[in-house]
Amino acid sequence: MNPLPTPTNTAALANLEDILFNPAVLIALAFISGWAVKKILGWLGNKLTRSPIAKAIITAAGKSLQVLLPAYTVWLLVDHNMVHISVSKQEYFKIGISLLLSVAHTTTVYHMVLVPIAWAQKFADKTDNKLDDVLVPMLSTVIRVAVVLVGTVKAVSIIDAEAAKSVLALLATGAVAVGFAAQDTIKNIFGAVMLIIDQPFTLGDNINIGTHEGKVESLGLRSTVIVLLDGQRVAIPNGDLASRSIVNITRRDYIRAQDLVHLEMNTPAEKVKEAVEIIRELLAKHDEFDRRLPPLVHVMEFGEWSINIRFMYWYKPNLTKQMDFNEKLMIQISERFQKSGIRLAAQGTPQIR
Repeated sequence: MNPLPTPTNTAALANLEDILFNPAVLIALAFISGWAVKKILGWLGNKLTRSPIAKAIITAAGKSLQVLLPAYTVWLLVDHNMVHISVSKQEYFKIGISLLLSVAHTTTVYHMVLVPIAWAQKFADKTDNKLDDVLVPMLSTVIRVAVVLVGTVKAVSIIDAEAAKSVLALLATGAVAVGFAAQDTIKNIFGAVMLIIDQPFTLGDNINIGTHEGKVESLGLRSTVIVLLDGQRVAIPNGDLASRSIVNITRRDYIRAQDLVHLEMNTPAEKVKEAVEIIRELLAKHDEFDRRLPPLVHVMEFGEWSINIRFMYWYKPNLTKQMDFNEKLMIQISERFQKSGIRLAAQGTPQIR
């Protein structure tokens, strides 16, 4: 048979229950539990490197529970002991608990933003356009700022509904004032959004905007940085860039090159025909020849001092290789003309366009 509890044992159990169910101890345990859950889930999330969405869910849950566990522990304790609180003070406790839960919920939503952002980042990683990678952090910042603003207004409305209206009016007035004072900044932000949506270029593309030509290095909220051909970096406001005609050199299928060959005015017709055939033969043999875009070689005109032959060809979009080929082509034309006794005009400068 079990021995009957002695007065000493009963008193010890009562003291233990008083300690375990002490509000301060329960709140402390809730804080410790929240901290431990955050650490455990954070460690587990770091192991899920192959699943960024699962990692975001677990990490966000850990950060949220660190706040939710203490908040709801305090709410349960206050709700359980509300009968022991004087009526005059109950309203203050209710407001305090509502405010605490509101802050906990706002914090939870703030952290849970990681989940849709992780999904968007996964989608962006599958696309070739690098501007999608720029858009995701922008959206993350905008969403989190919106969550903080909404949470702040909600918290203020719990304390004083009229004060919340004043805060909203103040934010609206401030937004209008900021809008007037920062029209250029807002224009540039919307320009960045339009560039990301329309995607006329991506990071690393070579573009020509009329006044500048170079490689796109970065896209920010205010400006886009282009590295010019001479190595200089120029920052162009997004609002200005979005309104310009943008020629994406990188995305073109081919580079079109054309030039003029000037023969002496007294060149016989047979030699003119031979010159045309030589150029056609050389252009038909280049490595990047595409039968869908055959080279064009024609006698264009009798100039004041020469017979002009214009040739045009298309090359794959690699400027360095195209320039190397064009150099080789010029040398071969010169060599073949010399062997055939075809003389170039002594005056004038070849026009490269």
